[in-house]
Amino acid sequence: MSRIVRVALLLAIVALMLVSAYTILAFMRSDAALDRGDPAAALRARPDNPEALMQLADERLAVGDMPKVEVLAKRLLASSPAEGRGYRLLAQVSESRGEYARAEKLYAIAAQRAPRDLQARAWLAQRALAAGNYPLALQHIDQVLRTSPGSHARLFPVLIQFSQDVDFADAVAKAMTSHPEWREGLLSALLDPVTGNPLAADHVLAGLQRRRDLDAVTTQAWIEALMHQGRWGSAFARWAGPHVASGRALPLLFNGDFTSTPEGSGFDWRLPPVAGVLVAIEPNGSAGMLHVRFLGRRVSGGPVVSHALMLTPGKYRLTWRERIDAMRAGIGVAWRISCDGQSQSLLEAEPSNGTRPWRDQTSTFTVPADRCGGQWLELTGSGNAGAGQIVSGDLWYSDMGLTKVMK
Repeated sequence: MSRIVRVALLLAIVALMLVSAYTILAFMRSDAALDRGDPAAALRARPDNPEALMQLADERLAVGDMPKVEVLAKRLLASSPAEGRGYRLLAQVSESRGEYARAEKLYAIAAQRAPRDLQARAWLAQRALAAGNYPLALQHIDQVLRTSPGSHARLFPVLIQFSQDVDFADAVAKAMTSHPEWREGLLSALLDPVTGNPLAADHVLAGLQRRRDLDAVTTQAWIEALMHQGRWGSAFARWAGPHVASGRALPLLFNGDFTSTPEGSGFDWRLPPVAGVLVAIEPNGSAGMLHVRFLGRRVSGGPVVSHALMLTPGKYRLTWRERIDAMRAGIGVAWRISCDGQSQSLLEAEPSNGTRPWRDQTSTFTVPADRCGGQWLELTGSGNAGAGQIVSGDLWYSDMGLTKVMK
């Protein structure tokens, strides 16, 4: 290589290094200006800085300077042709001029090239909602919820409100079948007694149920929400449906022979954890039996065992077999039945105390015609337990049943 060529090559390398250094310096000055909140200075240092162009465009957009927004958007796209936000700016300009068809096309391009641009997605979702195209609206809303977790708090109440419409709720249920990460959050919001809406929850969950995409946990939460709302008839219908479909008989007192593991919700046995009490289902021949052990500690006046009932007005007979071993309790422990939300008992059986071998027990009661849409069968302290009582000993129950007494 000749000396002249070597010198020329060296000069070219130096020039390239100078250009690179200048470019890096320009980038640094531009970014520093943006950090100071001065997009104009950022553009003077680097005329094609996309973030500076966006900030200036947003400033002009806020004051309605659409001609300047259009100029800045075209500059942005000239320097960054794939920048979706530039198309969104042009869409907003077209919208301001009443050119809605053109705006819709530009918003669609913006959403495709900038999936995280919430303004484009929000506009397209609103447009689809206005046209009654709920599936398309949910596609855009889904993208917003997926890419912006912070949007959940704002969008969930809107989705719940719109889901009072059965067609929109069905579109929500269909969107949920892909199991997006926001599914559980929306289901919780729908069923929440404060944030939820019973009609919207029914529509959405029924849509999931039709698609066989409702798991046991959510179904139980739905049933519990219905019961909390006082809609015991709807709760019982939802709970009983799978049992009836399987051909299983539904007696007035479900699982009274304790042959199956209690569901802990709906219209089956509930065995809540209670300090000082151990509750278990034990084998009893071909069936099972309930064993309740009191550990000699103070037990609150709440139920140790409970079971929701759905009885029509009329007279009933509760039957069961009972064994008692070394029970010591001041006022005893007994079965009671009351209407949901009512403190007065329809039935309070004889308290269990002392020691007795297996024996048959029977008590009758009447369900009134008014204010008794659902009932609770509970094993609890007899009478007014107040702060509770110290209880020790063991109880066993089997063969529990309910029959209606015909006149």
